[in-house]
Amino acid sequence: MNPWTSWFPLVKNWRSIGVCYVLWVLSGFYEYGIAHRLGNGWTWAIIFTSPFTHISAFAFFAPLPWILPRRLRSPWNIIIGFVISVVACEAVSAILPAIDAWLAGQVGLRVNLGKLVELYIAYAGPTMMLVGGLVASRAHSDELREASETEAQIAKNRLLQSQIHPHVLFNALNGLAELVYKNPKAAERAIRHLSDLLRRIMRASEHMRLPLGEERKIISDFLALEAIRLEGRLRVIWEWDEGLDAIEVPPLLLQPLVENAIKHGIAPSIPGGDLVLRARAEGGVILLEVWNSGEPYHENQPSSGIGVKNLCLRLALHFGSGASFSVGPHEHGTLASIRLEAMQVE
Repeated sequence: MNPWTSWFPLVKNWRSIGVCYVLWVLSGFYEYGIAHRLGNGWTWAIIFTSPFTHISAFAFFAPLPWILPRRLRSPWNIIIGFVISVVACEAVSAILPAIDAWLAGQVGLRVNLGKLVELYIAYAGPTMMLVGGLVASRAHSDELREASETEAQIAKNRLLQSQIHPHVLFNALNGLAELVYKNPKAAERAIRHLSDLLRRIMRASEHMRLPLGEERKIISDFLALEAIRLEGRLRVIWEWDEGLDAIEVPPLLLQPLVENAIKHGIAPSIPGGDLVLRARAEGGVILLEVWNSGEPYHENQPSSGIGVKNLCLRLALHFGSGASFSVGPHEHGTLASIRLEAMQVE
């Protein structure tokens, strides 16, 4: 992060700006009260409006106390920031009289710049650095907490993905075991497809998200493997909007649904069935659907196991309430559907 844009913690913490404003208004009352000038209406206007210039300066100086907490712990970052402020103010106090003398001698103007900025130097500088240090320390703590939460989310996502990979391999090997005895040549082709599938899965596991087009390739490799095992009983129909291939989704999002459609719908059916895969955009929603015409869906059918449970957890992790999953009977078959809000995947 660029430290010179780090004054944004102020924008997120209006209370700190309010504290600065109140402090400078009180200092104005104190200064003008000593001089017995509070009876003048203009004085009141100056007291309540002049702090806005200090707030602007506070935003300008905020990068310095933001940098210090990254190097030092409290209270040292605040103490050092305060010292730097005082030193800077004293330096300005020493320079201004010289400028006054030069103006008086060269230009003939008698302007007491020291008096004009005395209140600013006495109150604004130290207060800016002190309050700025506190705000920046808090902002840095928030930054660390957000980083920690992000790391925890990544770790959880990797754990969920690691559950899917052996699950896919286990089911694929079970299918190959049948082919080895029934059709050795088909088993040899299936092993090559399995190799391609695992290679894609390993590459996908390195990412939190990947383009939907890559997910389509993973499914294609998996279906090539299943088509050999089912010996012509699997008929695949793609109704896929390729314009959606660039959107990014969690890896292996649809594969568990395709696997379940084959396992519970098409494989148990003697004539097999159709498997339709859809990807389409509809009214601000991305719909990803897997429909099969095999064995009918039953509400009380056994759980689909790790795949679908894992899918629901990953949808919640990545998209929160911006995603939903449903499965049930549809048009003489079974439809599994994922709905993603388009703004969540842009």
